[in-house]
Amino acid sequence: MKKIIQMRAGMFSLVLGCLSAIFACSKMEDSYVGFIKKGSITYVGTPDSVKVYPGNKRLKMTWRVSDPSATLARVYWNNKTDSMVVPVKLSANADEMEVMFNNMKEGTYSFDIMMFDKNNNRSINKNVVGKVYGDNYVNTLLGRPVKQAVFEKEKVTISWGIADPTAIAAEINYTDKNGKKHVVSVPPDSMITTLLNYSLTLQERFEYKTLYAPDSLSLDVFATAPQSVKVTGPPIEFARTGWTAGLEDYDIPTNRVPQNVLDNNINTIWHMDKNKTYPHPITIDMKVVNTVSGLTYSQREPLDGAVKLVEIQVSTDNQTWRSLGAYTFENLRGKQYLELLEPASFRYFRVIVRSDYKNGSASALAELGAYRR
Repeated sequence: MKKIIQMRAGMFSLVLGCLSAIFACSKMEDSYVGFIKKGSITYVGTPDSVKVYPGNKRLKMTWRVSDPSATLARVYWNNKTDSMVVPVKLSANADEMEVMFNNMKEGTYSFDIMMFDKNNNRSINKNVVGKVYGDNYVNTLLGRPVKQAVFEKEKVTISWGIADPTAIAAEINYTDKNGKKHVVSVPPDSMITTLLNYSLTLQERFEYKTLYAPDSLSLDVFATAPQSVKVTGPPIEFARTGWTAGLEDYDIPTNRVPQNVLDNNINTIWHMDKNKTYPHPITIDMKVVNTVSGLTYSQREPLDGAVKLVEIQVSTDNQTWRSLGAYTFENLRGKQYLELLEPASFRYFRVIVRSDYKNGSASALAELGAYRR
């Protein structure tokens, strides 16, 4: 009896296994039947070589149509809440589509492109990212700095600061002495611009704006608000006879004292105290109150860790001081002219050196002066 029971148990297991296999086969067959009913899927060629051209509240997109059976394209964005249907219309011997998106809000967009044929077969989705610019971007743009604009002999010579890397030009508007209007385009690598036939009595100031292209494929050029520049006469240096320099900070063992910046000798220098770190001050007494447009300076030569960032303070009594702000000395040989933001009247001026071009702890300066216009 025991043996019979075992055989029945074995048969039961065998039957159960067969039923499971049949059930599984039945489910698999259902899947295949469903697939066969649907038939094989036909895909249209995916858009190729997609390019996105950003613009001012608009955007352009182009791509190559890789499948001649494609009849239309659908483009989705904003998580597919917005879309555009574009028929495929290609000119002779061309295979590129172009789509414009106008009246777009400023921001970054993710686009999904799909191509369809006449039977509504579609391509695999092609995703691209594009950017739309607008007022927020324009408000971040900075005008290229003008260091000075000097009138002499019926022409104005403009000295520029470094342009922003994405700026493509500065555009100047001025009227010449004959009343003719001019628009002058200045490349970003140009440091000097000359305005010819200029009349200082006719136009004391001129306007310019800085042009930007945020991307090499940008549809539009963006501009800063117009900036006004006052044209000044040539610099006239104050005679430094009788001027004195204080002894707050200098390299005592070598006796390279502050007074050396006033001796008209490029080979003698004021060397800051090497036992101290920045800032290093030097105070000049002009003996009388002058209205000053800017300072002159000459770096030590050869250039070796030249003075870089300075703060300028002024006083009429050597007691009460006010700051005229931070300025940068150029890492250049020869006499340089540093224009103040506004002319100021004072007897004493203090140059507080805060850094040099070698990131050291002290530097040196050959000459220091002042001028008016």
